[in-house]
Amino acid sequence: MVNIFNQEGLRATERGSVKELMTITYSKQRADINASPSPSILDLSTQWPFLLSWKFLLSHFTTLTGVELYTRLNEDLDKKGKRLLEFFGGQLLKWSKDIKAVLKEALKEDREGTDGLAAMLVMMVHFKEADDALFLLADATTTPADAETHFSLPTTPRLIVLGDTLWSAKSWMLSIEGCVVFTHSPPIPDFATALAVLFASFYVFNIEYQVEAATTLEFVQRFLVRINADASKCSAKVKKSLESGRPVKRKTTDMNPRVISFMRDVTAFDWQND
Repeated sequence: MVNIFNQEGLRATERGSVKELMTITYSKQRADINASPSPSILDLSTQWPFLLSWKFLLSHFTTLTGVELYTRLNEDLDKKGKRLLEFFGGQLLKWSKDIKAVLKEALKEDREGTDGLAAMLVMMVHFKEADDALFLLADATTTPADAETHFSLPTTPRLIVLGDTLWSAKSWMLSIEGCVVFTHSPPIPDFATALAVLFASFYVFNIEYQVEAATTLEFVQRFLVRINADASKCSAKVKKSLESGRPVKRKTTDMNPRVISFMRDVTAFDWQND
């Protein structure tokens, strides 16, 4: 497969022989990912270059978890996003000015088809997590090399959003370990797929949720993806205080109580307004 990639690049992802090889080598891919010491993302990209194509990443995630992530998010993101916006919009007086600002932006006439993105941004504000803990906005002309040069890309996954605003973006890249590993060629077709690629990377590459976005990611996991694991995928014991900006101890629990409580509230709202 490395020879095919060296000759054709990611264009070869559509070849039937590559699809077959990626399927039959799944166990070897897992063995290499799970090796000790853990390989870097660049090492994996050298060994398994087609794993850094969004289609094969999502296929690997499905084999690993049994969840058709691409299908699930493409079918449910805007539908469940609309449900969340109705939850927040139906109790407007309860919320902070920051939540109200995102809701106002989401209701603009040119926002059709962005309910999923709007819900993600509202949830991040609600959970007091900055949007740059998951999304980095960059100019539409930004190349992978530009992003690596001009951004301080963190080790944990970030979706690099190419456009004037998060709302208007039509292209996305993904960085891991300070490197752009999923580029905009071949393009990720839409935000739902971009979110699927971001989320899948945590599972496929054995990455813990970053503490800065752990609550939002667990919400995505349980509410949108419907993976109800017994434990949280973030074991960090320290976080930055929202008030002082200083490191403080972080309570670690099997499941994030804020996520569980919020999901109960949404279910109760749905029941009362059904």
